[in-house]
Amino acid sequence: MATDTTAAVLCARCNCPNSRRHERRAHPDERGLTTLEWLLIVAAVAGLAALAVVLVQNVVDDTAEQLGGASARETAANVAADTVVRESMTAQPSDARFNTWQKWELYFTARCERLEILYSDTNLSVTPRFVRPSGKRDTDPTSIGELNAATKEAPAANKPQASCDRTTDA
Repeated sequence: MATDTTAAVLCARCNCPNSRRHERRAHPDERGLTTLEWLLIVAAVAGLAALAVVLVQNVVDDTAEQLGGASARETAANVAADTVVRESMTAQPSDARFNTWQKWELYFTARCERLEILYSDTNLSVTPRFVRPSGKRDTDPTSIGELNAATKEAPAANKPQASCDRTTDA
C-alpha cells in the first residue's frame, strides 16, 4: 500500500491535512512590501512634501510682507517729514503755538524729532533745522511773509531755515 506523505503532515492550528496553505497565510512573504504598505509610504511622503511646500510659502510671504511694510514705512516717514516742513512754512502767526520765533523753532523742532520715535522701526534719524531769520530775537513775532520765504538753506535776513533732514541708518 502506498502511503501519502502529504496526508501525514497535519496543520498545527486546525489539524487539517492542508498545513502548507495555512503556513503561507501565517507567515507572509517577507521579500517585499504589500500594496497597502507601499500606498501608506507614498501617502506619507506626499504629505511631508505638501507640508514643506506650505511652510516655504509662508516664510516667503512673511518675508515679502516685512520688506513691503518697511518700504512703506520709510515712505511714510519721508512724507511726514515733508509735511512738518510744509506746515512750518505755512504756519499762521495768530496761532499761539508759534506766534514768536522761539515758539516756532521749538514747536517744529519737536515735531520733527518725534518722527524719529514714530518711525523707529525704519532706523530713521532726523536732524531738525528750524532757525529764525538772522537778526530776530526769541520774542519777535513771526510773519506770514517770512514763514513763506523759509528754505532749507542757512537763515538770512527775513528768511528762516525750515528743514527736517532724515537719513536711514544701515
